[in-house]
Amino acid sequence: MTTDYAQWARRTCGALLRMMLQAGLLLCLGWAAAMADESTKDAIPSEYAGKIMPMGLRDDPKARVAGKDLYDGTVNPEVNCARCHGSDGKPTKLGKGAHDLSDPAEGAKHSDAEWFWRLSEKKPGSKMPGFKDKLSEAQRWQVITYLRTLAQAGR
Repeated sequence: MTTDYAQWARRTCGALLRMMLQAGLLLCLGWAAAMADESTKDAIPSEYAGKIMPMGLRDDPKARVAGKDLYDGTVNPEVNCARCHGSDGKPTKLGKGAHDLSDPAEGAKHSDAEWFWRLSEKKPGSKMPGFKDKLSEAQRWQVITYLRTLAQAGR
């Protein structure tokens, strides 16, 4: 009887130890993946680093309307963000993998400089083209002004 108990205890302790080691390994792998994701975040090129939205534009209703018209492709059909990101900022089927621009967390994690850079230049590995040749600097800021309202509303 003592031998049976000792064998059972060894098997149980061994199984628990293996489960704890596996859980610890998974935790470490998850942490490593999260850290790798942060470290692979692209550095903003010097020509865009430090860019901030022009004074007063963030609260300018006319800039928001102009930004929405640009975003929706009304002004320039070659620039139609809504085609992939959706008119409400939620990705469409065509925009599979596109960022959800209505998500407040998504809006908060990007600086003005990063938004401006990504709107201006094509992001490697994505379908989104750069728009610096299709939109003026002022128009790109207007689009970002509108994007910021999508994220604030959290629609």
